[in-house]
Amino acid sequence: MNHRIAPVTLAFFSAIAVAQDRPRSADEQLIRMVNAYRVEQGLNPVASSPSLTQVAVDHVKDLERMPPNGQCNNHSWSSAGDWTSCCYTADHAQARCMWDKPREITGGVYRGNGYEIAHHGSGVTPETALRGWQSSSGHNSVIVNNGKWADVHWKAIGAAVSEHYAVVWFGKEADPAIGR
Repeated sequence: MNHRIAPVTLAFFSAIAVAQDRPRSADEQLIRMVNAYRVEQGLNPVASSPSLTQVAVDHVKDLERMPPNGQCNNHSWSSAGDWTSCCYTADHAQARCMWDKPREITGGVYRGNGYEIAHHGSGVTPETALRGWQSSSGHNSVIVNNGKWADVHWKAIGAAVSEHYAVVWFGKEADPAIGR
């Protein structure tokens, strides 16, 4: 009877190891997919950042609660939260609002600027978001460091997915919250 327990025990612990290796959420899945895509392009994966993920989570919640309208795009933040609101427009006049969000949302834990890509649609998934960004030269360039992003080396990534939005935040600085 003992020899039957060993295979069952081994199978149990193997299942735990496999489960721990799987993404536990759509947010983590999106980070893994972006990193896998970067590796396919010959780039290094980017370290998952709890700080930038918090910024991403707060932003998709805000976007769901208060969708941007008019000239304001998906990088905008409403006045319905504990942050500085802004209407981010196509001319990037409010870029500082985006860049400052990681410091603002994390209370200064993440000290660097943040750079966001955003996707909007119905029934958003990590797959639909990544496909959308891959088909957009501007968004794809941020992910794979092309064009004006060629000399940038991302050291932190955070993501969040909701029903209608997916966002990924990149940072040039490592996240001090990693390993806490």
